[in-house]
Amino acid sequence: MNLHLLRTFTAVATHGSFSRAAQALHITQPAVSKGVRDLEFQLGITLLERGARQLRLTEAGEALHEHAKAIFALERAAQADLRARQGLERGNLTVGASMTIATYLLPPLVARFLARHPGVEVKIVSDNTAAIERRLLGYELDAAFVEGPTRHREILRAPWREDELVILAAGSHPLSQLAALEPERLARERWIIREAGSGTRTVTETLLRDAGIEVTRVLEVDSVAAAVESTAAGLGLTMVSRTAARQHLTTGRLRILKGLPVFRRPLYRIGLRHKPLSPAAQRFIEMADEAD
Repeated sequence: MNLHLLRTFTAVATHGSFSRAAQALHITQPAVSKGVRDLEFQLGITLLERGARQLRLTEAGEALHEHAKAIFALERAAQADLRARQGLERGNLTVGASMTIATYLLPPLVARFLARHPGVEVKIVSDNTAAIERRLLGYELDAAFVEGPTRHREILRAPWREDELVILAAGSHPLSQLAALEPERLARERWIIREAGSGTRTVTETLLRDAGIEVTRVLEVDSVAAAVESTAAGLGLTMVSRTAARQHLTTGRLRILKGLPVFRRPLYRIGLRHKPLSPAAQRFIEMADEAD
């Protein structure tokens, strides 16, 4: 199979049009069209359905696109490996993480990494656990860290560190003054929780259920920061990482509810079963594992 033609097809599949693929590849649109036709002729199968207004991948085209992403991910890993022989003096590293990790735990790790390898360009991708899993499976990430469970058979998961979760109320909330709380009393409150697909939400629902707290009134938000700020504004209770609430706990805008069990959750680093780590990703993970 001609990799040049495969790269042309992949650009069309990714961008959804011949013109945008041509711009991305810095070649002419006729050259892109010819490249895809030549690949279809070489393989003896139709890869694209060409409509008047849009292109659509055939079943064979979808399958080839997935294989192509894996092939070019391996190509990037090979290129990164060669660059690593110069001592990681240059290169690229894309780290994906669910939101709590990306916001509060990754920045100091990235700072340490860049202090040792200033020539490496680092990009942090922040999303919920489900989205980070999809990006990893799409070969968009070199390394990834999540808070929630992963279920895809191609993803390997390793424990990374432990995180303490706390139940918070605004400093002015009546419950923040009490020394002990019954589950039934907590269940009557409005709870501020993350969106579906969030690792924090999955863990929160499990831990609250195990503690006998059946949540019925919910305000859904799409970030840890929104949960913290909504709670500080008096909109309800929330369960988040203690790290995420540190600033408001110091000022007294938020208080940890007393008389409750200690809640902990594991954090994980994840990777693809059959994709080797780039040298930059390998070094970053080593440094992450070394961190306190």
